[in-house]
Amino acid sequence: MTYYLKKLGHQELGSISNPGDTPSRGRYIYISKDPSVLSFFPPLSEAVKNDSSLLPIIPLYARNLEKIYCNYIYHNDKFHGSTSARPRNEFRIYLNNALEMDHYIFQTNDIIVLKKSIITIEETEVTNEIETQTVYYADRVTPANTELYQMCENIIESSNIKGAHAIFEGRLEKFETNILYRKEVPLRTVVDSSVTKKIQNSETRLSDLFTPTSFRDFTMVAYENRCAVTRNVIQYGKFLNLEAAHIMPKSHGGLYMPNNGLALSRDIHWSFDKGFFTLNDDYTINIHPEVESDYLRNFSGKQIHIPSIDFLKPSLNSIQYHRENVYGLFLTSGRL
Repeated sequence: MTYYLKKLGHQELGSISNPGDTPSRGRYIYISKDPSVLSFFPPLSEAVKNDSSLLPIIPLYARNLEKIYCNYIYHNDKFHGSTSARPRNEFRIYLNNALEMDHYIFQTNDIIVLKKSIITIEETEVTNEIETQTVYYADRVTPANTELYQMCENIIESSNIKGAHAIFEGRLEKFETNILYRKEVPLRTVVDSSVTKKIQNSETRLSDLFTPTSFRDFTMVAYENRCAVTRNVIQYGKFLNLEAAHIMPKSHGGLYMPNNGLALSRDIHWSFDKGFFTLNDDYTINIHPEVESDYLRNFSGKQIHIPSIDFLKPSLNSIQYHRENVYGLFLTSGRL
């Protein structure tokens, strides 16, 4: 088993001098450029200015089990013509309100322990194949956890990586027990508003940031785990009858971007893909005149739920594409 350990410093936590003070800068976890550390995280390119990735972190120190998306950014102005006296060349995981439980939970000299793991998400509705995702379990070890803290500190101090970093090969029993204890709890996805703001300011091509799994996660968060049309959901534990529908179909070149997604119950998703209904530019529902379904017609003219975050709102370009190329498709022999 492989773990990454990092003792947090005063500067990376916003240089807070006294408890209760406001940070003077953004809070983050500084990541070593040592190759053994960088291989632990998703690859970021020196060729792309300030390249970034979305890192799903599951904090074991939290009361509820949540998968919290964080911005992992390679600040590489040094290689892109920066005129600064101190051009940057550093990797950071940015902290956010969700990761810090809505207050500044991390303190100077806390040790963060991360473990990369592959978790099972669900069976896809098309192939019935098991979908997986790489996530990072994280635990916070404070000086108050005397024995465990001393063990982690010893690992860091004996590391040949410069700075307060370590890659540990072995088994951290307390960490593993905590993971095992929490695994059976339903996993809730959280996307903090600061994460979407950093995505919008990213110089990485946005479509490269999202995978099928993160597309689904962001779409479900956008619609609060309810159908955008009916606002209903059938759920038991981690099972729910919602799917992340592409507005511009994937088979037509549609991207895994959250603004190309709608959370729809399975029957509504099917009817949307077949063109039984489409959306107008004001997000109202337009049922095809030849559809003989009283159930669908109950929603005619009604507005879908609109996400509160602009970045997650359905793209009007995608909606126009659906109106012009998918609406009424059920009348033909064409298939999506």
